[in-house]
Order: sequence, then structure tokens, then C-alpha cells
Amino acid sequence: MSELRVLVGTTDFERSSAFYGDVLGFAVTEHWDDPDGRGTLYRAASGSVIEVVEDSPHHPFEQPAGVKIAIEVDDVDAFYARVVQAGAEIVDPLGERPWGHRNFELLDPSGLHLVLFTPIDLAHPPASAR
Repeated sequence: MSELRVLVGTTDFERSSAFYGDVLGFAVTEHWDDPDGRGTLYRAASGSVIEVVEDSPHHPFEQPAGVKIAIEVDDVDAFYARVVQAGAEIVDPLGERPWGHRNFELLDPSGLHLVLFTPIDLAHPPASAR
């Protein structure tokens, strides 16, 4: 396998695009504007893509349920500060978890839960976590 792609449907394409591009800072790898709808591919992590697609007959919007997407980032503290400043909806604030992650959870505009995390050594947490 060479790629994991998560399709995220939206009824507010501009807002979702701003969230993934401006708030999260994911790079755009492809964009289209077809009669059947618009879409954008965002590089979320090595080998993974989030595809934001506008509600259309071929890609009808469905409210996400029972799924969370976890994305590893280099500096979760900096990421958290950026998304809070941008006004993102935080579901679970930044903190250390007993399984060795420092993470937080937020919602994208379509209601998809995203968990951003950085692995930590629980015996020696990063200075920003103390």
C-alpha cells in the first residue's frame, strides 16, 4: 500500500477548505472544480491524504459517526496553540495520556473528530508538558 486517503464530505466547502489548509496548515496536493462538485486533497502525514469533497450527487454528505482520525505531528503543543488561536472547536484539551501520547481532540467543520498527537516518553515528558 502506498496511501491512506480519508474522504471528508462537506456542505460548506469554503469553511472546510480553510480549516484543513489555513487552520491545520496541511499542504494542498490537488484541487478540482467540476460540474459534479469541488474537491481538494491535503497531505495530512506521510502517505496519508485528507480529501475534502463538496456535497454532490456522487459524493453526498453524511454526518461522520463513530470515527476519529489520529494524526501524529512533530510538536503538538505548537499545533494546539495555533488551532486554539484560530478558534477551532476543541473537544478534549491538550494533555498527556497514559498510553504515551500528548494529544488533543478537535472537530472539523463537518463534525469529524481529529486527534493530533506527539508520542512522549512518560518518564521524561517534554519541558512544555510540565
